[in-house]
Amino acid sequence: MKDLDDDELQELLNSGLLPDDETLSDSDKHNLQTYQSLFKALNTEPSEGLPMGFAANVRRATQEQAARKSDMRFNLLALLLFVVGLALAYGMLALISPESGDMFLTVVLSYKWVLLTMVAGFLAFLFIDQRLAKRSY
Repeated sequence: MKDLDDDELQELLNSGLLPDDETLSDSDKHNLQTYQSLFKALNTEPSEGLPMGFAANVRRATQEQAARKSDMRFNLLALLLFVVGLALAYGMLALISPESGDMFLTVVLSYKWVLLTMVAGFLAFLFIDQRLAKRSY
């Protein structure tokens, strides 16, 4: 059976017609149990009132978490592209002329600290830029 989406699960719970366990996949069973517990929690009155900005705080926190993941992926992608670019340059040079490939590798290894400093500076620049862009003044 195909996986149920959120609307189908909500419709099943609202109608009260729950299918038997043989027709649901394991993920659908888990999702259905999650929705049932969510509806039970939503039907109970809160013991204490939530702050007025609770929804905004939750939205902001989830957006910040998603932005952090996105930023980390971008930074790792930039680093990966740099490494792949060096490897591709070495591979192309070694393919054309093994001597030039060895010379390129020798130069890269002799200037490895300069290259690592440049990469660290670039990643630090990206990190600082992302932090400054997110700051609200």
